[in-house]
Amino acid sequence: MITYFIAAIVGLIAAGVITGGVFRAHDEWRWMRPKRACLKCELPRGGADLLPVIGSVLTTLRCRSCKAHIAWQYPVIEAVIFLLVLFHFWRYINGMWVPDGSDIHMWLWLTRDILFTLFLVIVFVYDFKYSLILDRYTVPGIIVALGINLALGINWFTLVAGMFILLMFFLAQYALSGGRLLGAGDIRMGILMGAMLGFVDGISAMLIAYVVGAIYAMIAIALGRHKMSDHVPFGTFLSIGTFTMIVWGKQLLELFL
Repeated sequence: MITYFIAAIVGLIAAGVITGGVFRAHDEWRWMRPKRACLKCELPRGGADLLPVIGSVLTTLRCRSCKAHIAWQYPVIEAVIFLLVLFHFWRYINGMWVPDGSDIHMWLWLTRDILFTLFLVIVFVYDFKYSLILDRYTVPGIIVALGINLALGINWFTLVAGMFILLMFFLAQYALSGGRLLGAGDIRMGILMGAMLGFVDGISAMLIAYVVGAIYAMIAIALGRHKMSDHVPFGTFLSIGTFTMIVWGKQLLELFL
């Protein structure tokens, strides 16, 4: 029970910090505002209104001062982050879909998966909303991923190989298409995937991303929401593929290999 209480606290903190950072980072001047201020009247939110998800419910997604609407994305992303943190705690407490030998350093493995997931959520949201993958997220993610994976004893060669292969693959696509198929941020995302997953899992995550991205594109085109020439936020699907391999990588490889 205490462990799940800790999980709830960690989830709420992560949800508040990550959600605020993702939305504020798009407009540099917003960093000068008081934390969680209304975008219209700039009235700072305080008290219970600052709590992720709960604050949005209390205010009914409106500023208490000017009654301006608060973006619905805030509570949705906060709720997703909160649930993902709880999910990782549940996995490790119950030994579900965890790496072999993770019981020895369970808390470090758990911390790793939570941190990796937070970086992936940031990339997912930011690329989907703004069609950008910023170095301010991927570069620290690469450093953190390498540090934790090496501390856990994961073979350095598979990490370097994964980073190099994915870098060269995405770089080749970028060069051959003149940046039309994917952006420069996707190249750094490939390095991040390699640092998180290594060679085999990294390649698998990339394949999952292509499959999910293709399905999304076909459905969007069929529904008339996209054209063949429209940009697809590939970083969003790379995040999905990477998260899938973090959680179910072993099971998927055993199933298909």
